[in-house]
Amino acid sequence: MNKYRELCPADARPELRFDLAGMDYPARMNVAEELLEGAIEAGWGGRVAYFHRDEAIDYRALRAAVLRHAAALRALGVAPGDRIVVRIADTPALVYLLLAAHAVGAVPIPTYVQLRADDLAYRIDDSGARFAVASVDLLDEMAAAVAATQGVTLAVADGDASGRFAALPALLPEAEPEPGYHDSHAEDLTLIVYTSGSTGRPKGACHCHRDLIASADSYWKHCVGPTRDDVIGGPPSIPFSLGYGLFVIYPARFGSAAVLEPDKSVAASLAAIERRGVTVFAAVVSYYRMMAAALDRGRIASLRRAMTGGEPLSPETETLWREASGTVLEQFIGTTELFHCFVTSSEPGRPARSGTMGRAAPGYEVAVLDADTLAPVADGERGLLAVQGCTGTVYWRNEERQRALVRDGWNVFPDVVTRDSEGWFRYVARHDDMIVSGGHNISPIEVETALLGHRAVLDCACVPAPDPAGMRDAIVKAYVVAAPGFDAGGELAQALQAHVKATAPPYMYPRAIAFVDALPRTPNGKVLRSELRARAASFDTPG
Repeated sequence: MNKYRELCPADARPELRFDLAGMDYPARMNVAEELLEGAIEAGWGGRVAYFHRDEAIDYRALRAAVLRHAAALRALGVAPGDRIVVRIADTPALVYLLLAAHAVGAVPIPTYVQLRADDLAYRIDDSGARFAVASVDLLDEMAAAVAATQGVTLAVADGDASGRFAALPALLPEAEPEPGYHDSHAEDLTLIVYTSGSTGRPKGACHCHRDLIASADSYWKHCVGPTRDDVIGGPPSIPFSLGYGLFVIYPARFGSAAVLEPDKSVAASLAAIERRGVTVFAAVVSYYRMMAAALDRGRIASLRRAMTGGEPLSPETETLWREASGTVLEQFIGTTELFHCFVTSSEPGRPARSGTMGRAAPGYEVAVLDADTLAPVADGERGLLAVQGCTGTVYWRNEERQRALVRDGWNVFPDVVTRDSEGWFRYVARHDDMIVSGGHNISPIEVETALLGHRAVLDCACVPAPDPAGMRDAIVKAYVVAAPGFDAGGELAQALQAHVKATAPPYMYPRAIAFVDALPRTPNGKVLRSELRARAASFDTPG
């Protein structure tokens, strides 16, 4: 299936551009072949590709494992174009299976380990998957999902002692097979990544072989400046497009190493940085706050890039991390739809600029459009984020959403931003997260930034809530996680309200504050604002 010609209507097709040197890709391309054979041809066979616990797996061993798994998938009956829903933790076994699926022309659909049977069954049904693969420790939920669907073959990645399902190890050839990659078109569908569902039912974002390579050759190559001495680490999961790039695509494209760690705790990340000498690290903002607290102002000598996205970065968090680690946080913004990042403050040889997401990554053009007319707005004015470049949005069998997001060739996202005269972008809020109160359009991000400036606030999120007094359409309600040592109660709520009035326009202050133990988040770390809005609408008062 051709992503751009068969899977989206002609009137909602994103315009692509390949302006960078080296982007004259051939019409036929298999991403697994590009990565694996490319690594061997470059002489990287003996270089470490992955660190996992006590293992160090080189590129030669990676290639051999992928080819054996590709043979096993063919023996299982997997054919080009088949969708495979995968449930395996972030380990070498997951990488082997994903690259093997690419190699045979199939379409893997990696899933978060936190998902349950209903979530998995939805992805199986929505994608029309014929195959599912799970590790034995994650088998129960997948088995229940497969039982609720029809015509799906379930295989166990590390063997099934019960004999109920196909055992993938029994299908692995003993000897390394000769390379045999499917003759794929560069635009053939090769990956479906489902959105996090933070704003509704998850949607399948389609990616072709060329997309995955182009993302590496644009953003990662020109903004991160990868070297063969790099070691990539961080908590993003591989089923998240950020994690897929970090741990599957980018290392092999440039001969770097990556740390595969299913334990996403701060302690595990800090141990990996120290043990493996991680040089490039990525995480959401709240994760860096937890790391900074755990570091206790220690230094991380190996890190050369600490990158963050998915949440607004407050000046307080920037300072907290810099003082604790000795490194500067670099921001980025990307989407599941475009596979990876297209705006970033990471630039080789230049420090990140504080308070900004960055500038357009080479290979992409980024504009700010009026929400109603889709006409470009003047520098400094708020508008919707619009992108064109070497990857484009195509949803899996969702023409309504496709037409809503792709307009006149632009990928138009519901994110409100501004751009200055030098091309630096600043994030305001999601368009549908803006709070209209007392005639003011209030960005929850700006209120949250003000709240985080108070030492009693560890984490927070703001949403609209009904006005108990009936004087406004809505009020700003803040859900706050109090820092250790502070009493979460009425006195603190009043102090926080006074703090916001003193540090931001007074009309922005949260007229209601609820203290919670933790904010609800998606598996990739984004705040579930839809859940908080539902709570607020029901006048809940947790805490």
